[in-house]
Amino acid sequence: MDLSKIRTEDDVKRATLEIPGYTVFDSMVYAATFRIPRGRVSTYGRVARMIGKPKAYRAVAHSLHRNPLFPVVACHRVVKEDGSFGGDAAAAAGRRRNCEEEGVPTAKGKVMMKKELIF
Repeated sequence: MDLSKIRTEDDVKRATLEIPGYTVFDSMVYAATFRIPRGRVSTYGRVARMIGKPKAYRAVAHSLHRNPLFPVVACHRVVKEDGSFGGDAAAAAGRRRNCEEEGVPTAKGKVMMKKELIF
């Protein structure tokens, strides 16, 4: 799959569904995450609400954990409600570094959840 050809949410959905083992739910999660601008973050719960599945925040987290479209779908921009990064310590540290490189302010390993940062 050539990630450089992904330009739109529809491209994200199509690319996801071409990969064996990925579902329509995954394609919706990745398309919603694709919309999060550089330097901003969202939460698993907000992404779940964006796709019309408000109680599916854990499924969103699981789907993003398996994201095959990184860096086009910047899953590091999705954090827990308290601003912390999910997953094991090494992976969480990598996502934190990616966010910091985009200008997202962090303190004590968490995003400083300011209204203007949340997408």
